[in-house]
Order: sequence, then structure tokens, then C-alpha cells
Amino acid sequence: MSALAGNRWLRRLAGGTAVFVVLELALVLAKTDPDPLRLALLVATCVGVLGLILDALADGGAAWEVTVEQPSARAGGDPRLARYVGLLEAHRTARSQDTALRDRLAALADQVLRQRHGVRRDDPRAAELLGPELVAVLDGAPRRLAPAEIDRYLTRIEEL
Repeated sequence: MSALAGNRWLRRLAGGTAVFVVLELALVLAKTDPDPLRLALLVATCVGVLGLILDALADGGAAWEVTVEQPSARAGGDPRLARYVGLLEAHRTARSQDTALRDRLAALADQVLRQRHGVRRDDPRAAELLGPELVAVLDGAPRRLAPAEIDRYLTRIEEL
């Protein structure tokens, strides 16, 4: 508990004690024969509840901290980028072996081979251009690729 909160509760204790004394004197002067223990419990309960309510309502100051939301790649911008991000996320979180990433890498490799070298991926020359590791991934059974592998294969395709 901070010093400020401690001072606040000390003031409330002093105020509660003063209210108790005033009520006790008023009830004795009115000859109502008050029970001091019950009156003290009533005043303590009222002071405690009032203090908790005031503490809960006191933190209404302006907050100067602004939380900045990180924009999602899917929220706007390039729809192709959003599709590729979705493809990578689906590949990383798929429960079964997903062929979509492998097929997209194969299509990309085929496109680059046709544009830059005039060969298709089924051409024997394409196998030596792609390298044995990338050919094994593109033609082999689907498997989950690590991010470093995806980066390596994309870099290889870009360098063709």
C-alpha cells in the first residue's frame, strides 16, 4: 500500500472515530441508551464501504498513453501479399501435410524458368538449374518446411 493510500485510510479512520463520538454523544443526550459496540461496527462498515467506493471512482483521470494497433498484412494493402501470408500461416499451422506451399513454390519456379531460361520444370536442364535439394522438395512428398528452408528455396528461385 502506498503512503498516499495509507494517509487516506488514516484520515478515514479519524473521520470515522469523530462520527462515532458525535453519534454516541447525540444518542446518550437523547437518552436512547445506545450500544457502543454495535454503533462502532455500523460506523466502521459505513466508512469502509464509502472508502472503497471513493477509491473505485477516484481513478477517472485522463490517460495519456495511446496503444497503437499493429496493422495486419491482411487488413489492407497488397492482396497478393495477404494471400501469401495466409498461405505461409496455413502451412505452419496445418495438422496434416499441406501441398499448397509446395505447389506454389513449384509454380513460381516454373514461371521463373520459363521467363529467364525458356525451359519448363520437367526439362532435364531445369533440374540442374534448380539444384537437387529444391527438385527433391518440389517433386517429393509434401512435408512441413521450416521458415529457413522456405527462405532458402525462395532465394534459390530468385537467383535463377
